[in-house]
Amino acid sequence: MWILYALVLHILLLGSIFVIYFRSPVIEGLEPQERLKGQPPADRLVLIVTDGLRAQSFFANNCNQVPHLREIFIKEGIVGISRTRVPTESRPGHIALIAGLYEDPSAVTRGWKENPIEFDTVFNRSDHTYAWGAHDVLHIFEKLADSGRPMHFDAYNHDLDFSGQQKTYKQDEWVFDRVRLLLKRKQEELREAKRVVFFLHLLGLDTAGHVHKPGTPLFLENLKFTEHGIWKIYKQFEETFPDKRTAYLLTSDHGMTDSGSHGAGAQYETDTPFMLWGAGVASSVYAGIFFEANDEGLQLPIRELEQAQLTPLMSALIGLPPPMNNFGRLPQGFLGTDAKYEAMAAHTNALQLLAQYVRLQKLHMRGLFAPILNRFDKLTPELIAEYVGYIKTSFTLSRFHESTANSALVMQLALEGIDYYQGYYCNVMLLSTTATFLGWMFYLYRLLTQDAEPKNIDSGMNGHASKIIVGLWVAAVMLLGFVVVQRVPFAVSFYLLLPLPVWMLALRQAPNRNDDLNAPAYTQPTVANPKQVSIAQLLLLIGCAELLVFTFFDRRMISLCFIAFACYSNWETFKRKRRLYLWLMLLVVLACFPLVPPSVGYQNCYLLLGGILLLLIRQFLSKKRENSKWHTRWCSTVILINTAVCVNLHNNQIAVPLPLKIISWLYLVYAFVSIHLNKEASLELRLEHICYNLGTLYTLMCTSYESLFVQLLAIELTTALAEQRAQVEPLHHQQKSLQSSLRIAFTIILYTFFSLFGSGNIASISSFDPNIARCFLSHFAPFVIMSLVLLKLVLPIVINLSIVYTHSEYARLHERQIFICLLLICDIMGLNFLFLVRNTGSWLEIGSSISHFVIMEVTTLVLMLLAYVSKLLLRLTNCDRALSKLN
Repeated sequence: MWILYALVLHILLLGSIFVIYFRSPVIEGLEPQERLKGQPPADRLVLIVTDGLRAQSFFANNCNQVPHLREIFIKEGIVGISRTRVPTESRPGHIALIAGLYEDPSAVTRGWKENPIEFDTVFNRSDHTYAWGAHDVLHIFEKLADSGRPMHFDAYNHDLDFSGQQKTYKQDEWVFDRVRLLLKRKQEELREAKRVVFFLHLLGLDTAGHVHKPGTPLFLENLKFTEHGIWKIYKQFEETFPDKRTAYLLTSDHGMTDSGSHGAGAQYETDTPFMLWGAGVASSVYAGIFFEANDEGLQLPIRELEQAQLTPLMSALIGLPPPMNNFGRLPQGFLGTDAKYEAMAAHTNALQLLAQYVRLQKLHMRGLFAPILNRFDKLTPELIAEYVGYIKTSFTLSRFHESTANSALVMQLALEGIDYYQGYYCNVMLLSTTATFLGWMFYLYRLLTQDAEPKNIDSGMNGHASKIIVGLWVAAVMLLGFVVVQRVPFAVSFYLLLPLPVWMLALRQAPNRNDDLNAPAYTQPTVANPKQVSIAQLLLLIGCAELLVFTFFDRRMISLCFIAFACYSNWETFKRKRRLYLWLMLLVVLACFPLVPPSVGYQNCYLLLGGILLLLIRQFLSKKRENSKWHTRWCSTVILINTAVCVNLHNNQIAVPLPLKIISWLYLVYAFVSIHLNKEASLELRLEHICYNLGTLYTLMCTSYESLFVQLLAIELTTALAEQRAQVEPLHHQQKSLQSSLRIAFTIILYTFFSLFGSGNIASISSFDPNIARCFLSHFAPFVIMSLVLLKLVLPIVINLSIVYTHSEYARLHERQIFICLLLICDIMGLNFLFLVRNTGSWLEIGSSISHFVIMEVTTLVLMLLAYVSKLLLRLTNCDRALSKLN
């Protein structure tokens, strides 16, 4: 049952990080604020979002890439940098812009396609909304309640072509044409309308960045077309509405790295440009920071703000209150209105934030113990009432600047209070999750140290354990009573109570091992003598885990870790000096790969060709080639030629023909089916078949040196394990020690992470590079491409696990002990990353720290699943069959 316990518990631990650090920003039960009194500075707002445009591309070369837009902001308006938050994806970015909140994390479970909880937006507050763009973005807001206000959405299909056959700016051209058509058809009706929002979503630059990469000629071609198109649309609006009561905002939802990826927290991904001009916009805002706007050296101020701050600013321009769920603060000095209107807009923004704070405070005070628990004392009900009275007095005395400053202070306090109550149980949940980790690790420790028969377990220890379990039951009843009367949220209550059953499981008498899963495979005692588990061995286990933790912060460290462990494990096994020197050369070459740029978006056809040639050489020069099936050799050869042809066509901007894509899809099926149908009994021959098929399939999805690296890594692991097997004594004479299990467990996890960091594939989880699928698709199908990305991530791991099972008889017979050691290493690392998670600092640090914990918890589950897949491919159903098939 320990395998089932491991799966369930690690899924729950994975969820703990989202309960502790990821809180839904949507507060329910709110009412919208009143609209701003008096005439707003603008009757209509034109919001233009250039998807994927980073600030560097906008401001590069003295803004020479955007000459028409430069013509606008030199004459009027404000220009600057808007900073987004992780994850830098299209959906969270647009919600931050239009709703003023940062994405509800529960939307991840629905693939960011649906809204788990409805939220308010600028569209909902407006009288009319017209929107054009990609369906994936417009669909987010189309599904929200419209409050009875007319909303008109016109979307095109998101099935994009990235083969180079079509120009990426065609998507933007489609939007521009639809906007012109509306302005021409409803000109008179639109002139009479008030509080209207026009939303133009331009996806061309995002597609060009993914496919061609920022800064390339084809990307700049798209940028030139788009910025000129925006300038022409601006002129069209000015001709249609000559009353000069139109405000314009141009910005982006997220940026992009040089490799064409986004999703993480690098500066290129979080820094986006914004331009604000037109009715109600200040002519210039002094920022203290200037930039050169043209080749003549013209210096203009550049402003910086958070992405969500644009939401209350847009609302104020057309006389609307901020959306109910907005977290943005109105930036001061951006409105070109009188001081009274700006003070009124700031006050409305403050009231909207206070409404969320008061709602959370009331929810907290419902509990029976709330009066004696800690509260947020910086913003009490008395202070809120005092603020409201002060604002009324300020308006009566025309002290508008003081009112605006006071509102800004209250907004800051309200946000601090919201964060305080949303994270009220954060520290105690962190402690309870730590207790869960420790309880689970103690359970694994008992599994390692238990003897073959449960009757041999110390009765005294069981007596103490029984007393502790009774105490845990009492604690469980008391804690359950507390969370009920305090009305603690269900998710928080669950994780507060979780350590108790885990510790009860760890302290109870160990079950008979023969009742476990796959009993025939685990007939040997876990450890022959419990005293073998010494303090030194435990320290060694902890040391291995801590060493791997450092590799997450500097990927170069894994090269040092790889060389040190390989030399420690294998230095004495090589008897022939020639093989030793060749193996050392291979180690040095492999250690260089983590030092080069990641392969995602970094295309190198020569290195890819090197990987293809190495695969062909291995296939036709193998000593066991006579035993391999003819169709395996020729199918792999054909598909490698197909890969080279597809890559060449794609690089020359020629669409990949349909027959070649069909061949790629057919081989994906053939690669696994042919292995499964192979009746070969020899493990080494089956391993050759697995390496050929999966190596070829992996090469289909490569863009640079990944295939070369993975094959060299497989050769090194095969060589090292084969030498070890040649030097050890027969199995029945081996000492079944914890050191052997720990060494193999560390080998598995080290080679797993080395295959990810060394090939650069760890970055492809967030990069979503469509070039990975260029042999399979010519259109942007996000879920299909993500499936191929995940397949590319796991193929090297399956190959490595298959090599371990083939060449290590000890691994096949002591799988239980090895995987318990593996779980312990992963859990020690996971506990490290739990405390290293940050919710303050730069978004790069926050996003990376959370990603590390998630990766560790997923790694544990994935390795257990892929180990089963590897055994299935090798036909290792139990150890008895494995022994008979060896050689």
